[in-house]
Amino acid sequence: MLKDIPKYIKYRIDRMLNKGLLYQLLLLVFAIIILLLIVSIFIIVFFNYPPKDAFWDSLMQFIDTGNISSVDGSTGIVLTFLMVTFIGVCGWGSLIAMINKALQDRINNLSKGNAFIMEKNHAIILGYGEEALTIVEEFIMAKVKTIIILSEHNVDIIRKRISFIKGSKQTNIIIREGSASRIENIKLLNIAKSSSISIINNDDTESLNILLALKKIVEEEELDKKINICVLVHEEDTIEIIKSIEEKNFVIHVIYKYEILYKLIAQSIIYTGLSNVYEDLFSNDGNVFYIETDHDFNDCKFEDAALKYLERGMILLGITKEDRSQLLIPNYDYLLKKENRLVILSRNNNDDNIKEYPDIKPSIIKYKNNILLICEENRYDEIIKEISEYMENHNTSMISYNSIKSQKNKYKFMREKLKKENTTKIVLISEDNLTDVKSINILLIIRQIIRKENLNIAILSLLNSIQKRNLIYSDDVRDFIVSGKLIGMLMAQASISSNILYIFYGLLSKNGKDIIMSPYSDYFNESKSFKDVYLYLLRKKVIIIGVKRYNDVIINPNNDCMLDNKDEIIIITNYVLEEENEELIF
Repeated sequence: MLKDIPKYIKYRIDRMLNKGLLYQLLLLVFAIIILLLIVSIFIIVFFNYPPKDAFWDSLMQFIDTGNISSVDGSTGIVLTFLMVTFIGVCGWGSLIAMINKALQDRINNLSKGNAFIMEKNHAIILGYGEEALTIVEEFIMAKVKTIIILSEHNVDIIRKRISFIKGSKQTNIIIREGSASRIENIKLLNIAKSSSISIINNDDTESLNILLALKKIVEEEELDKKINICVLVHEEDTIEIIKSIEEKNFVIHVIYKYEILYKLIAQSIIYTGLSNVYEDLFSNDGNVFYIETDHDFNDCKFEDAALKYLERGMILLGITKEDRSQLLIPNYDYLLKKENRLVILSRNNNDDNIKEYPDIKPSIIKYKNNILLICEENRYDEIIKEISEYMENHNTSMISYNSIKSQKNKYKFMREKLKKENTTKIVLISEDNLTDVKSINILLIIRQIIRKENLNIAILSLLNSIQKRNLIYSDDVRDFIVSGKLIGMLMAQASISSNILYIFYGLLSKNGKDIIMSPYSDYFNESKSFKDVYLYLLRKKVIIIGVKRYNDVIINPNNDCMLDNKDEIIIITNYVLEEENEELIF
């Protein structure tokens, strides 16, 4: 029994040390007092030291190590105080180590999300990926003051990548490390006072776990506030599951990644340079959509309202009636109502001038395209399913990355294939970082072939990594790269204003409106100003939003900008349903 006493004492000491800094300090102070009492008794008994001074002098030697030079007395007393001084040095070192360790633990706990967020109107990003960086960039441009990121990725790596984003140092960006699906971690983010929540994961199951955790918090805290939640999904089946957990105060805006990208690719195949238009529209740094609900155009003609917006450098695109409603383009003489929500395209930068080129009409390809699609073999069926509705009049052939990789002379193989099939457009699709490397290698070979053989082939590339995109970015709009950056932009727009998401969905859907490019000469024989073109097309229920002149794409140019047969006009067509036509045509 007695032999277990030392083990028990050691166990209790270990328990106290594990309880934190306060208990560690109490244990250290207790040990110092006991030691000084023992030293005091020792020097009183063995060296006849004055009892009233023994403890105080021992304490002074422990606290101030420089006092050893002033010690008077026998050699034994000097050696004893020298030992106390040495222990004092060790004691102070232990104290500093304890405080430093406690501070380090506190910092680590904060970075891992073990502290409550006391912010208001902050944007929360749960998860991390290429899209997250774009969302942060868009939030910064949209003047979001505080951004919270919670993911299992290393905080230092995320912080380093964000540091290269313009304006990141002027924005309060809090990065937490931890599981985004753990309800304890989410509760610390103060979602009740957040402005938006964006969920990004490569695994839809993890995204569903996060949504269930969020819903439980909303129910427990009985939140009356409607939280704007935007989630990125990779499988179509996930959408139905997500919709089943929606409620009145728990509305989820779903972005199905591949449907959006494939439809965007399909439209960009038909209209070269259209991806550049969407990037401008999706970005908060370019032209921005907004919905105006408080307007003074009651019983005013749509055409008159459009003219007033043009004078302010804005384009009236149409109306939307309610949340999650697509864009509707009414007749020019439709009388607007107070309850109509006006969809506006507003210029957010000053880059609104079109460069002048020699008066030579550009070669606008209007014949059937021969498309070469390069992607992973297991994606063939899904890609064709999504883009086939846009490509009925085009020939499409496919080749996998592995098929090209197996060729000894890739340059010769690709050159012969392009010429044999009379390829007019090439589409490279990559959806992960591994395939990005293959795609870039093939893209560089194809560029070389086109330059050397003087081929007129447009290239459209989809890359997953924004970093890799920047390495091979080309100013030539025919060689524009569509990447996951567009998805990040779309998620940011949905997080800031969820209604805009459904406007974009309508523009990316063939059953709604389409953004297309059409030769100026199809409509006009003489040069006209942008304002005159807008008003003329408005009477045909077509909205012009920009101009493409050679490789320049300008959205919402100046009203007095002159257009001619060198241009292609960027328009929103009016593919509306019959019931919408009945309601809006008078």
